[in-house]
Amino acid sequence: MKPQTVRLVRSTFNIITGCAVLLACVSAAPAQTTGGNPNNPPTSGRTGGAVSHTIRGKIFLPSGNLPEQRIRVVLELNTGGIAGETFSDSVGNFEFRSLPSNSYKVTVPSDNRTYETTQETVELYGNFPRTFMVQVYLKDKGEAIGFRPKEKLLSVADIQEVPKGAKKSYEKGLKLVQEKKTEEAMTHFEQAIKAFPDYLLAINKLGEQYSILNNYPEAQASFERAISVNPKFSLPHINLGIVLVNQKLYAEAIKEFEAGNRLDDSYPMSHLYLGLALMNNDPPDFGRAEKEMTRALDLGGKNLVSVRKYLYNLSVRRGDMVKAAEHLEAYLKDSPNAQDAEEVRQRLANVKKAITQKQGTAKQ
Repeated sequence: MKPQTVRLVRSTFNIITGCAVLLACVSAAPAQTTGGNPNNPPTSGRTGGAVSHTIRGKIFLPSGNLPEQRIRVVLELNTGGIAGETFSDSVGNFEFRSLPSNSYKVTVPSDNRTYETTQETVELYGNFPRTFMVQVYLKDKGEAIGFRPKEKLLSVADIQEVPKGAKKSYEKGLKLVQEKKTEEAMTHFEQAIKAFPDYLLAINKLGEQYSILNNYPEAQASFERAISVNPKFSLPHINLGIVLVNQKLYAEAIKEFEAGNRLDDSYPMSHLYLGLALMNNDPPDFGRAEKEMTRALDLGGKNLVSVRKYLYNLSVRRGDMVKAAEHLEAYLKDSPNAQDAEEVRQRLANVKKAITQKQGTAKQ
């Protein structure tokens, strides 16, 4: 997974029937990796293209209640500058869309009467679209800075107290990842871990770099190490699941995706890969696989329209050609100018022809 960078992976699905070999491209990364062949794990590869992330949030008043009026929300870049501004709805919901990878601060300015200015940091990285959920708990004016309600959900990696030297090495590594300098980035992540052996973000990120290099044994070791440090960090579970799928260890992968999704349900690639694992496990679970792939599509939206081709292949394997045709039609509707649009149109024509012939035979 190009951790906080990402690649598009192209894979071919071998279907049971003769009318199905579709190329499916899905952007992803280790804990955000790409989709692959249900029968053969994805291979590495990259294509360019901007990725749009989404931040969805909810505001809670100091009392813990929902606001009864709209509240101003500002999205700032950690490096300075305003990236966007909006107002919540009357019950505290807000959203920022089409965000490039970067580090942001979600800021709710003080109303100068009842609550202080409150900020939450959000790091959005990856070459596949992700929806990040954030909860902003407003503080009473005069309340101590840094107070967090016990119910506030944070990643265990986000709340680690990391020595400055280790954090500096980690941040250098992140910059190199964005520049696609994988091996140089690994050196800095290793330095960060040497300075702070339990550095969850750095251990996970190092594993992602090994995944990019297709060094699955080392990637697996890194993710397992992160899990051993704290099993409540979702990304190592998801990344480990992807590594296991790449090695066709589907049953083991399913357990890791389930663990990761229980901790953080917002990664579309986790649901897609879980669907692939379920579809290829022995015995396969087509019904649940379809639900997981549909969930990936719901989270990724049109940015992950290629999931339709995975669902097409799944429908063919189930013998449901009507639904298979529906997925191809939906794919063409959302991406009519895709590189493989003509191939998909021809495949759709063949599927419809097969459906018509079957219906004609049934009437005889």
